[in-house]
Amino acid sequence: MREILKLIVVLTAFCAVSAFSLAFVKEATKDRIEYQKLKMLVAPAVKAVFPSYDNDPIMERIKVKLGKKQIVTVFPAKRGGKLIGIGYETMGSGHGGPVEVMLALSPEGKILGVKVVKHAETPGIGTKATDSEEFLSQFKGKGLGSKIALTAAGGEIEAVSGATESSAAITEAVSKGMELFLKVKDQIKG
Repeated sequence: MREILKLIVVLTAFCAVSAFSLAFVKEATKDRIEYQKLKMLVAPAVKAVFPSYDNDPIMERIKVKLGKKQIVTVFPAKRGGKLIGIGYETMGSGHGGPVEVMLALSPEGKILGVKVVKHAETPGIGTKATDSEEFLSQFKGKGLGSKIALTAAGGEIEAVSGATESSAAITEAVSKGMELFLKVKDQIKG
């Protein structure tokens, strides 16, 4: 009986030390793991939407809290220590599901670039819009006063023929991103 009790105590202590060690290592490496994930998944989109920068927007990311549950990760792009723009992900509803877009804006709120980060649109149909530089470049230079909607809805953006739903999803994401800019701009320091 004593032998079993001794075994239980030793095994419990071993499990407790192991659990504590794993929790400690996870907590100690969580920021580094997040950085590496963002570097692999988000950095190419950040590089595509900003003209040029000399800082590491992924490392200098800012988490902006909006309300109780919503947190937006903002990637500031700087040149010579001066803020030239901010980028963040926004989302629209596409035919195949959510369409995630990286939106880059100048400090004044003008669109510097748009890049589709993730989507489930139909290859060859919806991807005509998600992969079209001609379509995505229509957003460049638009500002807070611009009507960011498809021309069919009275806006300034021409949909890609045959990919209207995908065009609408991207336009929706950009429009939401412009609204989001008004909420995050004051919390970003240049």
